[in-house]
Amino acid sequence: MSQEERHQISRRAFLQAVGLAGGAAALAACTPSAAPSASSGSATTPVASSGEQVVNFLWTDSQNTHQPLIKDFETATGIKVNQTQVSYNDLLNKITTSVEGGADVDVVEMDTIWTAQFASAGWVEDISDKITDAIKSDVPESALSAVTYNGKLYGMPWFNSAKHLFYNEKLLKDAGFDAPPATLDEFVEQAKATTKEGQWGSTWCWKQAEGMICDWVAIMFTNKDAQILDANGQAVFNEMGGTDALQWMVDILYTHKAADPASLENTETEVLRALETGTYALTYNWEGTLPEANDPAKSQAAPNVKIGLLPGSKDVKSASVNGSEGWAILANAQRKDNAWKLLEYMVSPAWQKKAALTIGDYPVLSSLYSDPELEKNIADFALYGEQFNYLAVRPQVPGYAQKSDIIQR
Repeated sequence: MSQEERHQISRRAFLQAVGLAGGAAALAACTPSAAPSASSGSATTPVASSGEQVVNFLWTDSQNTHQPLIKDFETATGIKVNQTQVSYNDLLNKITTSVEGGADVDVVEMDTIWTAQFASAGWVEDISDKITDAIKSDVPESALSAVTYNGKLYGMPWFNSAKHLFYNEKLLKDAGFDAPPATLDEFVEQAKATTKEGQWGSTWCWKQAEGMICDWVAIMFTNKDAQILDANGQAVFNEMGGTDALQWMVDILYTHKAADPASLENTETEVLRALETGTYALTYNWEGTLPEANDPAKSQAAPNVKIGLLPGSKDVKSASVNGSEGWAILANAQRKDNAWKLLEYMVSPAWQKKAALTIGDYPVLSSLYSDPELEKNIADFALYGEQFNYLAVRPQVPGYAQKSDIIQR
C-alpha cells in the first residue's frame, strides 16, 4: 500500500474513531489562532519575496491534510515553506530530475526504501551531528532506521508505520482460541483450525509487489539471527532467515492449506476487503485497517476484528517491517539552516501530536504513546505504539526497487 493510500485510510479511520464532530473539535483545539489559512491546494506555492526567510520543499501532500501543520511551522518560525507537491508515484522521478538538474529544492520527502540510494549518491545531507539529545531519547532506533544508512542519519522520520496483526475474534473463539497467535507456530495452528468450507484461516498480500516483501521481512525477523545484508553490504538472507521465511510462506499455502490461494494475487487493499467479508481469521496489514473492517455499514466482520502484535518466536516477541518515510535535506540545499528547522519542528511534540489527532499519522515519539488525549481518541493507540518497537527495515541498498523486483520473482 502506498503512503498516499495509508494516509487516506488513516484519515478515514481517525474520523470514524472519534466521530466527525470530535475530529473537527480536535483539529480546532490543536490549531493556533494566529495560524494563516491552509493552502488552496495548488501543486506549487509561490516563491517568497526577496529578503523573506523561506525553505523549498518537495513532497506528496496531495490531499492537503498537512497544510495546517505547515502553517503552524511558518507562524512559529517566520519561515515560509514553498511547496512543490507531486503524487507519490511521481516523487522519485521528480527528486531525481531536481537533483540532477540543480533545481532549487532544500527538503524532500524520502521513502525508507530510497535512503540508501540517496545517501550513497551524495544527494542528501548527513545530519547525524544535528540530532539533539532530546530527539535521541524519544525517537527509537526502530523509527530512525528508516532514514539511516551505514550508521549515519540522513533524515528525520515523519511518521511511524508498520504491518500489524488483525484477527477475527469470533472466528478464533469459535475454534477454541481465547487469544491471537503469539508465535508463527501458533499462527499456523490457529489458521489451520479456522480453515473450513467457506472460510480461510488467513489471507495475505503476496501478489508480486512490495507488499509481499514486507510480509517476508516480518516473517524472517522472527528468527533472532535474521540478517539481510552483512557489514559489507552483501546479501546473506539466504543463510540468515530468508529461506526459512519463504518456506514458511510456501508451507502455509500448500502444506497446511491454511491460506487463501488468492493471496498470490492480493494487494493490501484486497486483503482488507477479504477481511471485511467475515470469513477470514488472520492477516497482516497496515494502520487504518481496524476501523474500516469494523464499520458495520460495509463490513460483515464488524465488530469482531481486533488488532494484536505480529507473531514472533520463542526467542523474539514480535517482528514487523518499517513502512515509514522521512524528510531529508538535499546536499546542495541553499538554505540548510531553515531546512533543519523544518525537520526539527516536524519531529516536535507539537507537530507529532496534532498530526496524530487530526490526520491519523502515528507519532515517531515514544513519549506520545502514553499521552492521555491520544489514548482517548485513537483506539488501541498504545498497542500500535508497542508494535513500532519491533521493526525490521527492508534492505538499505542503492537500487532497492530493482533488487526488490528480483526477490519478488
